[in-house]
Amino acid sequence: MMASQRLMMTEASRAVPNLHLTPPQFRILNYVFRHPGTSLSQVAAQLGVRLPTASVMLVKLAQDGLVTRERDPASRRRMQLNLTAIGKDIMERVRQQVFARVDERLAMLDPQARADLEKAMPALGLLFRD
Repeated sequence: MMASQRLMMTEASRAVPNLHLTPPQFRILNYVFRHPGTSLSQVAAQLGVRLPTASVMLVKLAQDGLVTRERDPASRRRMQLNLTAIGKDIMERVRQQVFARVDERLAMLDPQARADLEKAMPALGLLFRD
């Protein structure tokens, strides 16, 4: 897991060199990308931090124009988090680069190793599902 996070951060730095994201900020962007309309509580739980800590990180991401925070129409107390167009663009570029990098590395494996990995993927998917 740590290797995959390092890979994502490396590709994020390459995709957007002028944007300096911390690993937790990047994790927030990735989570909001995968879960549009998520709440601050859900982000805090995903990161394993308290609400004030997650809130501070989200304020910074909002100031950088990457995340929007809007009231949930169904609940005045809940904030919905979404990526801005810039935030989505960054995440799509990063993910595209990461997938390309993984494809390159997979291509280096011999056919039997790739077949073994392909057979293991469903079980790994169950283990690491959100």
